[in-house]
Amino acid sequence: MIWLRRFFADMIGSYLDSLRALRALPWLFAAIVLWEFAQHVVEVRIGMFESRDMARLTNDNGLRMAFGWIKMTSIYVGAFFVIRHFASQREGRVLAPLGTAALRFFPYVLYALLVFAAIFYARTLVPQAHVTALRSTLGLGQLLIEPLLMAWVVAAATDGRVANPLVSARRLGWLYGLALPLYILTRLPFGLLHQQLNTLSIGEAGTQLWGLLALDSLVVGLIVAISPSAMVRIAHWTELRQAGAKTRETAVVSP
Repeated sequence: MIWLRRFFADMIGSYLDSLRALRALPWLFAAIVLWEFAQHVVEVRIGMFESRDMARLTNDNGLRMAFGWIKMTSIYVGAFFVIRHFASQREGRVLAPLGTAALRFFPYVLYALLVFAAIFYARTLVPQAHVTALRSTLGLGQLLIEPLLMAWVVAAATDGRVANPLVSARRLGWLYGLALPLYILTRLPFGLLHQQLNTLSIGEAGTQLWGLLALDSLVVGLIVAISPSAMVRIAHWTELRQAGAKTRETAVVSP
């Protein structure tokens, strides 16, 4: 029952943290939101929102993709700083120097970008008949794996106390059954809203179009904040679990 209460408290808390992160790191989110809006300007100029057919035809536009890759990278750079902020403020973790932490964090960024690349460029990797299957498998696999990595990811960005993903997975243990739904429930609504806003923008023009695209840019900023906020909370679960295990061991060996 205690863990169930903590689950709902941290689910709501993760949403609130996304707003707290915007206030605490305004320079970071201003850069991400403005870059997302700049990509939308490129998309409008190449006619992406004129129709569904144009959206498909311009999806692989080189300039749009250049903006997109920088945006994807910025999402993980943003996550790095959000994790450091909340882990130090909430848990009092001593933060390693930026360079040291960034080097530890880089393997996670590389893994995430490789998965994204494989999903996006699936048509060049497998025959057309298998594209959907590959994308679904990679997307689902990443979703299922992500909670197992969270203690490691948070430690990499802060104090390095979790050495690798295997240690992270072991520390999470049975809490995976709570971490996965928390990750899904915090990530999915904003992700669906992001997709819906892009879909609604197709066929629009003028104020209506730019209003939707501006709102979508803000949503992307929240996406950057909410996932790492949930990561910090889930990593804290592993600390509580470790502390509980040590307390039980002490009780067993005490005379």
